[in-house]
This record gives sequence, structure tokens and C-alpha cells, in this order.
Amino acid sequence: MKIVIVGAGRIAWHLSKRLKSKGLHVAQIISRTTEHAEALAESLHIPWSDFPADVFPDADWIIIAVRDDAIESVAEAFAPYIQNALVTHTSGGTAGAVLAPYFDRFGVFYPLQSFSLEHTPIWSKIPFCVDAQSEEDVLFLKKIAKTIGNLVYRVNDEQRSLLHVAAVFANNFANQCFAIAEKILEEKDLPFELLHPLMEETLAKALQDSPARMQTGPAMRGDVDTVRRHLDLLANNPEWREIYRELSENINPDLKV
Repeated sequence: MKIVIVGAGRIAWHLSKRLKSKGLHVAQIISRTTEHAEALAESLHIPWSDFPADVFPDADWIIIAVRDDAIESVAEAFAPYIQNALVTHTSGGTAGAVLAPYFDRFGVFYPLQSFSLEHTPIWSKIPFCVDAQSEEDVLFLKKIAKTIGNLVYRVNDEQRSLLHVAAVFANNFANQCFAIAEKILEEKDLPFELLHPLMEETLAKALQDSPARMQTGPAMRGDVDTVRRHLDLLANNPEWREIYRELSENINPDLKV
């Protein structure tokens, strides 16, 4: 099997290395960002290009690992040069059907994780959400996911779209709350480490049981006086104040502040 990775960003970097480490033949890197393509390809000791026309014509699997808003334009650019290969993208927020006008065999190979170049993923803990037009290709993607990871789910376009929304709440929005908390403490020269045990306990409880049942705090208790004091303390940061108010009222709809 000959695999071509299109893209040279964070997902492409980690995924290509993981595939190769498991004995799978990553044969080529193609990316319009020349320096990134060259760096990734050199680390894998394989060829690279920045032109779609250079894609290996005998490739078996093309993995499009680019930004969501670039997936369709990349697919269109590669379509004239792809014949029988299975083509998948790695996005959680984009339908696999976006590839349908360009390829006979298409699908999704979505690792549900936030990747960064500085952190090595723990692949055994990453859920892989796969889907394809044919059952044969679904089985192929499941087999690959099991080879490089452990958790594999077949997830269709509608399910994956909502899963991606949930992931943004659980990851990006939660992280933004952490960032706001850090800035609040910095204003009073307090170390963010003070909150680490609380953050760890919060996550542990959320993983143990339903987060809704684990909810605590002044909003949950209906402690209007405390909520109003907190809002007053955030008066100099109206954006944070509004986030606090809206989340408090979302936790407890009967809370009117």
C-alpha cells in the first residue's frame, strides 16, 4: 500500500510519523507550503512536492490533512490526477460528501484530538472516527485505525458534525475558560498552579460520571449574592463578565442576575 499525505501541518506531521512507525508505507508528502513539505518529508526520508500533478499515480490512499476551508479546493486540484485511490480528509467539521464530486472512492479518517507540534500524542487514547462510501473502504480505514491506535468508531457526516461541536465545547471553550482564569490570577500576582488541583478534580469527576450531575458552584446553588459579587469584580473586563453571567444562567436558568 502506498500512502500520500496532502498537507504538512500538525495533523499531517503526527499522523505520517505514526503510520510510518507502524510499518505503513507513507510514500510522499505534498503541500503548497514548500518549507513545511520539505521539512516533514526529510524527517520521513521520502519525496515531497508542492504541485498536485506530482502525486504518485499508483497511490492507494490519499490523506488530505489541511484546514477545513481548504479541503474542497485541494480536492478539486488533485481530482485530475487521482484514478483509483481512496481519498479521505481528516476533518471533524467537514462532511465527507465534500469529496464526492471529485473522487469515486472517498471518506473520512478523523482522529478526535487537538494536535500540537510540541506534544507527542498518546495514540492509544485517541478515538478515530471513520466513514466511507463502500463497506470495503470502511473496513480498510477501521483496520488502519486499529493498527495505529485503539479506539475506532464509524461516524457518519451528521453525527460527526455534532461531535465536532461538542469537541469545541469540551476543548476550545474549556481551554478559553482556563486562559481567562489564568489572566484573572495574573492581575493579582497569583500563580495559575493554584488552580491545577481543582482543574484535575473537575476533569476526573466529569470522566467518572455525567458532568451535569457533577456541577457545583454558586450558580448551581442559586447563590445570587456571590454571583453578583463576582460580576462586580469583573466590571473592568466586560467580555469576561458577560461570559460569567451567561454561563451562570445556563447552569441555573432560574438564576436572574
